[in-house]
Order: sequence, then structure tokens, then C-alpha cells
Amino acid sequence: MSERQAFIANIAKKLGRPTPTSVEPIKLKFPLYRLDSQEERIDKFMKMYEAMGGKAVQASTAKEAAQALREWFGESPQWLNPNSIVVWNELPTMARACLEELGWPARSYADLPAPERNAIMDKMELGITGADFGIAQSGSLVLKSSAKRGRAVSLVPIRHLAFIPAAFLRDSLDQVLDELMGTDIPAAIEIISGPSRTSDIEMDLSIGVHGPVEVFCILMMD
Repeated sequence: MSERQAFIANIAKKLGRPTPTSVEPIKLKFPLYRLDSQEERIDKFMKMYEAMGGKAVQASTAKEAAQALREWFGESPQWLNPNSIVVWNELPTMARACLEELGWPARSYADLPAPERNAIMDKMELGITGADFGIAQSGSLVLKSSAKRGRAVSLVPIRHLAFIPAAFLRDSLDQVLDELMGTDIPAAIEIISGPSRTSDIEMDLSIGVHGPVEVFCILMMD
């Protein structure tokens, strides 16, 4: 008898029940959230992302994306300096082209010197990443971590900006989980739904305690 079987047998004995030898699977049936078209999916995601406190635009080119950043942050934000923007090493092409269009300097997270990385990240104002999925039902972004996709980029800076292809949108979380099960699961997967929020102290809502105060999304159109 294995330790697990012995543990279960001991519990069953104390409860005065026979030790179970098998477990019948429970089949759950519930309505799944599904949309009828990609146009409806895009519209729902945009509305829910903004309902959660974020700002989002659709862009077909780097110039359109750059214009959105100008509207959000200004031509030359007061906080802009060589150490204020950090990006994933694996960044969508449009994101890099957008930064070049604006002439904004950025540092790649994985290239930061390890001994100084925490101190450098503490001063970052904007973190820019891609995203693996977007969830229309909740307006959430799903990010898989890796050595070149540091979690800190979306968690530490005051602002987070994500670039995601419209083709990566899914209707609901169950679709995302189904697709993730067929891949190599990374050390961490983030599901980001708006700015950081917490109300665990006297039910007082605080923004930005455990993550960014502001979140932005560029939905890259095909």
C-alpha cells in the first residue's frame, strides 16, 4: 500500500466508511460562452478591456500604433528617458517599429545586467509586451513567461502596454485552457484583467498595489 493509499484508508476508517478503490468521474455540463464572428469577438474584447479600466485601440500599421501612444502619453512624456521603458526580448514586430517611429529608447529585460536588474526595474515607467491570447468575455490578456519574456515587464512598471494580434482573441477562458493543454506549460502564465486592484484591507479599493496603475492594449489587425 502506497503512502497515498494509506492516507486515504486512514481517513475512511475515521469516517466509518469503506476505503474507496476507484473514483467515478463527474461530468459537468454548463453553457459555454461563444460568439458568432471575429468582428463580434473584437468588439466584445475592446468593450470589456475598457470596462475593466484599460485603454485599447485597433491598429493595422506601426504608424497607427505610434499615434495611439502619442494620444495616450504625449509626443515626449515627462517620464521618458533611456531607462524608463522595458520590453520583452521577444516583442511583436509592430511594437518595435512603433518605438522606432516615436524615437523612444527601450531596454530589453533579458539583457539587463542581473546584479542591477531589480534597481533598474524599480525606475521603469512603461513595460511593453506581446500577448498569447485575449479573452473577449472578460477583456483579459494571457501572457506566457519565458527567459525572453520576463514576468516583471508586465508587473513592475507603473504602466503596461500589450500588443496582441486580433487572430489571438478567443471567446472565453475555457478555449484558452484547451489550447494551453496542448503546449509546453511555462513556469508562469499571467491572466491580466485591467489595472492591479486589491480591497483586502478594510474593503478599501486600491489601484496599483500589486501591479500597474494603467494598462493599454494595441490590437493588431490582420
